[in-house]
Amino acid sequence: MSGEDTYEIPLQDQRVFGAGIKRKRVKFVPSTSSSTIQPTASSNSATSISDFYLKLVLSKDSRGSEITQTESSIPSRDPAVCEVCKLPLSTGPEAIIAEDMADSLDTSNTISSIKPRPHEASLAHQVCLNHSHPPSHVDRNRKGLAYLSSYGWDPDSRRGLGASGQGIQYPIKPKPKDDKLGIGEVLPKDNGIRKPEKIRKLDAGKVRKLHEKDRKKGEMLREMFYRNDDVERYLAGG
Repeated sequence: MSGEDTYEIPLQDQRVFGAGIKRKRVKFVPSTSSSTIQPTASSNSATSISDFYLKLVLSKDSRGSEITQTESSIPSRDPAVCEVCKLPLSTGPEAIIAEDMADSLDTSNTISSIKPRPHEASLAHQVCLNHSHPPSHVDRNRKGLAYLSSYGWDPDSRRGLGASGQGIQYPIKPKPKDDKLGIGEVLPKDNGIRKPEKIRKLDAGKVRKLHEKDRKKGEMLREMFYRNDDVERYLAGG
């Protein structure tokens, strides 16, 4: 290996790759939104310029009459108000978004993508409209309905019974009556439900005692019903 191919500079002293190369400065282009927007002269500035020109040309009297005529000729730009919802009539998408999606934050993209629609389709206008109720479910062939209709009652008017609507609008809902008490009787606290008694199992001794008790009870009842004082007096010998 020749001496020309050998590196005499130590590794730690060698320059990094790309050192010494000069790079041109990058010039950033500003946003197009600021450059494309052109300042528009407002109506106030135009009015001030016209007033200044009139001061120079016309006299005071003619200038005052000219200003009054100009002010009277300018029509008022008050927006038309809807009679239903009392809101200004506007078909632009900005007004519709302000009414329907007032709580949304990013409306710039929405305005560009939404299509204009009439004011009657907005949510604020639809809420103020009268609700259309469905017709009554009552059978039109009923005799009772024909009788009430003859006195002026309309089933679709959503009013109570009677010609003036003073009665109840909906029938009384029936409740199931599971007890055997009379109408108007108040149920006890335990709802009158008796629990069935449990069948007791008896042995031979308890059965014999129960039979003897029933026999004595029967004899006592027969003595009370069929006892005769005259017969007792005759048998007693007195």
